[in-house]
Amino acid sequence: MNLPVKNLMRLSFGAVLISGLGACANNSAQPVMANSPLTGPVNTGTYPHFTPDPKGETTQFTPEEKQALIARTTAAKTAAQSGPSADPAAAAKKQADLQKLIKQQQDDLTAIEGKKTTP
Repeated sequence: MNLPVKNLMRLSFGAVLISGLGACANNSAQPVMANSPLTGPVNTGTYPHFTPDPKGETTQFTPEEKQALIARTTAAKTAAQSGPSADPAAAAKKQADLQKLIKQQQDDLTAIEGKKTTP
């Protein structure tokens, strides 16, 4: 009983195979999608761009604004490099505070080391 079923399966497989190969051999002169509005790739001579050109998020600087910004940043840089204060009195006060702090730290260090007792 199994033998005829196997033969039947082989014959049906062969029939499907032959019909499939016959469909591949059918060469029609007209393309399958001849009525499609898409005609395929066209050589336009330019590189394809798939994204729109980026736009600036803000308005761009004018040359005058650019020079003003450069001058402002250069002035700020020069001021920052010149020193902490242009006022001589403030600089003298800061120097006196640093000298006082150094003296205090030296006194504390000698007290910690036991060379001098604190009053």
